[in-house]
Amino acid sequence: MATADRQIEFLARAIVNRLQDPGLVEFGDAEIGIQIVAKTLFDNFQMYDTIESEARARLAKSIGEREPTDMELIDEMRRVAVEKSFAL
Repeated sequence: MATADRQIEFLARAIVNRLQDPGLVEFGDAEIGIQIVAKTLFDNFQMYDTIESEARARLAKSIGEREPTDMELIDEMRRVAVEKSFAL
C-alpha cells in the first residue's frame, strides 16, 4: 500500500471514529464506513489533482513558460472547478 493510500485510510478512520464518538453517524459496520469515506477522499483528491493540472495547462497557454503566481493558479482552479461542478 502506497504512503498516500495509507494516509487516506488513516484520515478515513479518523473521520469515521470522530463521527461515531458523539453519535452523529452510526455505521452498522465501521470497516464499510471507512471504505466509503476512503473512496470518497481518494476520488476528491484525484479530482483536485485533475483540476490543478487543467488549470496549469490553461495558464501555460495564456502566460507562456512563466510559472503562474499562487493567486493566478487558485483563480484558474476555481474556474475549472465551477465548469466541472466541483466544490474546492
